[in-house]
Amino acid sequence: MSSMAEKWEELSGKNNWEGLLNPLDVDLRKYIIQYGELAEVTYDTFISDKVSKYAGASRYSMENLFSNVGLDASKYRVTKYFYATSSIPLPDAFITKSLSREAWSKESNFMGYVAVATDEGKVSLGRRDIVIAWRGTIQTLEWVNDLQFLQIPGPKVFGDGGLLPLFKPLVHHGFYNVYTSESARSKFNKTSARDQVLEEVKRLVEEYKNEEVSITVTGHSLGASLATLNAVDIAYNKINKSSHGKEFPVTAFVFASPKVGDLNFLNAFNKLKHLHVMRIHNILDIVPKYPPIGYFDVGQEIIIDTTKSPYLNLPGDIITWHNLECYMHGVAGTQGIGLLTDFKLEVDRDIALVNKSSGALKSEYLVPANWWTVKNKGMVQQEDGKWVLNDREEYDIVVAEV
Repeated sequence: MSSMAEKWEELSGKNNWEGLLNPLDVDLRKYIIQYGELAEVTYDTFISDKVSKYAGASRYSMENLFSNVGLDASKYRVTKYFYATSSIPLPDAFITKSLSREAWSKESNFMGYVAVATDEGKVSLGRRDIVIAWRGTIQTLEWVNDLQFLQIPGPKVFGDGGLLPLFKPLVHHGFYNVYTSESARSKFNKTSARDQVLEEVKRLVEEYKNEEVSITVTGHSLGASLATLNAVDIAYNKINKSSHGKEFPVTAFVFASPKVGDLNFLNAFNKLKHLHVMRIHNILDIVPKYPPIGYFDVGQEIIIDTTKSPYLNLPGDIITWHNLECYMHGVAGTQGIGLLTDFKLEVDRDIALVNKSSGALKSEYLVPANWWTVKNKGMVQQEDGKWVLNDREEYDIVVAEV
């Protein structure tokens, strides 16, 4: 960690990762995986079972989030959960709705969290890092085909005036809607996910304005698109600028990201000096290829190839190619792309994690498929012998939203 702390600016893209990509630097591998794990947290805590009255909420409290998902709880502390809704019809994979009449919310979902480096974490990270982690969709990929590819202006990000229509950035309607929608009916989305995040980032930037600060945004799949939009928003609107006038660097590490905007979006991105985006793309994953027409990638791309891994069932399938844990396995071991390239784990990361939400690992490793689950699926036996669904840690979900 000491070398990573010393060269965090380089690892965060200050020089656009020059000299670190071919071959892929081992510290950069660890760095990318670190943010992948922070994105994975949003899946591990998410209640996706629709029979739960807390479907769509976080299973764990902010205070216990990292410890309950098996991460080091000393590096970061969560300062805010944020929530999203949608004002247009979207595939079911985007917003999970409880079947219970006592549902905690009918309109909103837990969409991610904002965290900041602790004093201890600051030492190991080399600076006070503010992290924004966006949750992706549930594992099914039907939404890729169900989603409309309509492009719309993004006035809440880019403003209404100043540019002729020909030069206005256009963004994906569905992603922008999840990012910016509000709902008067939901106590959790009186303000949009965008506004919740930006308000918290502003607060943290001001709180730590006298320190060395970075802002790192991460996400997978849908969460990667939202993370990209969020990172551009922060840099474009100078949310990363303190009252002292210093603009802190913004970096996005996004996994399996669909494209977000048109050529004007790319042009607007390229003009932002304090923003860097690293896209990680598993070579056979179809999601980063969407939408196929009229959209452009932004930032630097790293292509990984999990079909070269001797640890996985090969060639794999559409689900495992897209799985975030499989992505991190690929980052740990990919040695390049091509018929003659090898696969060697450069990062000592437990291969059992591959099967956390997949069955990609070879059976000889004796790791059950999809092993990340709550004991008895959240059913808890009562004193009278009856079983009741109690699948969420006791915490005041309303207070956590305000």
